[in-house]
Amino acid sequence: MTAHPTVDRIRKDADAIAFTNLEMAVTAPAMAVSDIRHIFAVHHDYLRQEMPRLAERLARVQKAHPQDAAVLTPLAEVYRSLPEELDGHLPKEEQILFPFVEQMEAAATEHRPRPRTTLPFGTSENPVRVMEHEHDSAGHARVEIRRVTSNFTLPGHPCDTYRALFAGLQGLERDLHHIHLGNNILFPRALALEAQQTER
Repeated sequence: MTAHPTVDRIRKDADAIAFTNLEMAVTAPAMAVSDIRHIFAVHHDYLRQEMPRLAERLARVQKAHPQDAAVLTPLAEVYRSLPEELDGHLPKEEQILFPFVEQMEAAATEHRPRPRTTLPFGTSENPVRVMEHEHDSAGHARVEIRRVTSNFTLPGHPCDTYRALFAGLQGLERDLHHIHLGNNILFPRALALEAQQTER
């Protein structure tokens, strides 16, 4: 089974700017927030394209291979939590956090006071805490998926859909590494910018 062209393109783009290598981890703190937004957009596009396809493959594999219920049933339970978590999480980063950080960076660069109407809840600390918790939940699901599949070990009778499912889950695991950028770069930057502006 071949990858969908759009998903394949997004995956290549995501791999090209992945934050799992040392060079990017070192340069990320100095990156403009607009560049970080682009990286998140690539990963978010990938998740929105690929996660429904993986859910459909998983359902087909469960139906075709009831003998593997000991693996597939817990896998489905863990996987089901990911879209539920991320459907609400991705818009928070895109519609709340990025505009906030961009406004704060612009104010700091131009030596202007902190914008007064950046967040409806007053401080970035609350949404950051929520998003960190959601990242932790996604990270836990990623670990559980690897555990229940025994490190993505295929059974002795895999069909093409089974192979595509496990390959897709491995791709999803790689893509979710981009949460490092949020936890270690973007979220601390939001808090630091807000603290600096508050002190003015």
